[in-house]
Amino acid sequence: MKKTLLMMLFIITAIVMGALLGDAVVGIEALEWLGYSKSFSFQPGTFINIDVLSLTFGIAFKANVAQLIFTFIGIYAYYKLAPKLITSK
Repeated sequence: MKKTLLMMLFIITAIVMGALLGDAVVGIEALEWLGYSKSFSFQPGTFINIDVLSLTFGIAFKANVAQLIFTFIGIYAYYKLAPKLITSK
């Protein structure tokens, strides 16, 4: 359980840091490739539409190069640090 939570923490931290870095380098010409992103979304429309309630389901995913790089670094760091941080009994 601890290892799973640690892995999730590393991956979520890597994704957030990659997103911040990708957004920060938009104006810098030499590092602009880190902010290159692709998006995927599925938004089928409104399922229920009455006067009081409108129900819509959808999903959107956007990833940039920096997020992918940081995710790989986070996974590598997890496998190097997890045995040292969490000892099995």
